[in-house]
Amino acid sequence: MTNQPTRFLFNAHNRRGLGHLMRGLNIAREIRRISPDADILFYSRSESAAELCGDQFGCFIEEDLERNQHWAGVIDSFNPDVIIYDTLLPKEAADTPPYSGRIAYIMRKCKPDRQREIFNHPFLASVDLILIPHEPDEFGYSLPDAFNAKASFVGPIIRHAEIHLQKILRDKYRLKPGEFLLTSTVGGGGFEDKARVFFETILEVHQQIYSRIPNLRHLVIKGPNFTEFLPQLEGIEIIGSEAEMVNLLAISDLVIAEGGYNTVNEIRLAKTPAIFLPSDRNYDDQRERVLELEAKGLAFVYAQSDGFQIAEQIINLHSNKTLLVNLRQRYASDSIRTGNNVAAQKLVGLAMK
Repeated sequence: MTNQPTRFLFNAHNRRGLGHLMRGLNIAREIRRISPDADILFYSRSESAAELCGDQFGCFIEEDLERNQHWAGVIDSFNPDVIIYDTLLPKEAADTPPYSGRIAYIMRKCKPDRQREIFNHPFLASVDLILIPHEPDEFGYSLPDAFNAKASFVGPIIRHAEIHLQKILRDKYRLKPGEFLLTSTVGGGGFEDKARVFFETILEVHQQIYSRIPNLRHLVIKGPNFTEFLPQLEGIEIIGSEAEMVNLLAISDLVIAEGGYNTVNEIRLAKTPAIFLPSDRNYDDQRERVLELEAKGLAFVYAQSDGFQIAEQIINLHSNKTLLVNLRQRYASDSIRTGNNVAAQKLVGLAMK
C-alpha cells in the first residue's frame, strides 16, 4: 500500500438525463465518509455536472456528444484505482482503452430485450464487481451463473433528504404556512420531445386548478437539459433547475412527475404523495415502476393526455385532506433500503484488492 489517496473514476454518460450522474454522486458522498481523502472524478457529457459536483468532486465534461473522445486521456491522466460504469456499456474499443486497475459496473434494471443484451455483453467478463441498485424481487431477472460471485443487490441508490436543507429551500422560495405546494418535475429534461408533452400537460392542469385552489404554490422545474421556453402563467413559478431536488420533493404537499428511477425512489424515500405521468423510454420501463406504487395505494398514475382527470384529482386531494393523510399513512409502512453505503463499501473494498 502507498500513501496516495485512492482514486475513483465514474463514467456517468448523462447526455440527456441526470440519473447516472446523480447515482454516482450519491455513492461518491458515501465513499468520502468511509475514506475522506479519496480522490473522485466524474466523466460526463452533461454541462450541469460542474454545478452538481461543486467543490466536492472533480469533473471532466466531454464536448464530443457522439463519442468518448477524451475518455482514454482522462483515464491516463487520472490513473484511477477503480473505474465505475453506470448502466450504459461500451460501444466500441475506444470506450475501453488499456487499463490495469479494477472495473465496476452498475446494472440498472432494463426492459427484457435490453436486459438480455446486457447479460450477454462481452465487456462484463472483464468487470470485477457488479452493483445492482435494486432489491432482487424488484429486479425480477435471474442472473447468469457467471455473475453470481461478483454481483451484489445493494438496493436503490438515492440521496436522502436533509432537514436543514429543507429549511433553506422554504426560505429560498418564500414558502408560507398554509400554502399547498405542488411541484412538477421532469427530471433532467434531456428527452426534450417527452419533456415537451409533459409540460404541455402540466400547463393545462395548472390552468384548471389555479382558480380553484386559492393557497396554491406551483413550482415547475424544467431540468438543466430542457432549454425550450415555457410560458409564465399566472400563479406558476418556472425554475430552470434545482440542485436540492430531493429536499424540494420532501417539503412538497404533492408532486407531479414522470417515472424515472431517481425521482420515483426519492419520492418514496420522502413519502410525498405523487401523481405520475410515465413516458416511454427505449430501455427503462417507467410505467411498470409507477404502477407498482399505485397498486400499493402510494401514488396515482395517469396518461399525459389525461389533463382534466389529473386536475380533478389534485382538487380532490386538496379539498379532502383525509386522502393525503391516508396516503402518507400508507407510506409509513412502505420500507425502502437504500444502497448508497453498501455500494460505497464494496467499491472501497475493491480498490484495496
